[in-house]
Amino acid sequence: MARPIITKGKTGIGNFGVGVMPDGTSNTLRVLIKPDGFHFVPSDFEDLVLPHIVFDTSNGSKYDLSFNDEGELLINGNKLIASTNQNDETIAGNKTYTGLTNLKGGLRLTSPNGTIFNIQVDDDGKLNSKEVTNA
Repeated sequence: MARPIITKGKTGIGNFGVGVMPDGTSNTLRVLIKPDGFHFVPSDFEDLVLPHIVFDTSNGSKYDLSFNDEGELLINGNKLIASTNQNDETIAGNKTYTGLTNLKGGLRLTSPNGTIFNIQVDDDGKLNSKEVTNA
């Protein structure tokens, strides 16, 4: 239901709470604020546009949340990069890494036939592979 255009809006304050005429007649007030809270309907917000929202932290820092044209979440104008530091995580798809990638503890590769190999480097920089028999 679309919100009607308000041409001659009315307001009222009384022992009932606060009322306005967003979708009534010139004689009808709909109570929006009562002692028990706010009483809005979805059409009250159908044309609401928020270009960004600013949050304040308890220490006074401000964080601006918005979206770019691709629908990506921006925090203070910077694209949010989801963390991938979960335990036992599987990342699917083709990936391209740029920059330095550190792997501590070795590397495990699976051959096309499904054989699993541990790849390690010694202190002289030689790569060693060993088939994993109890993976």
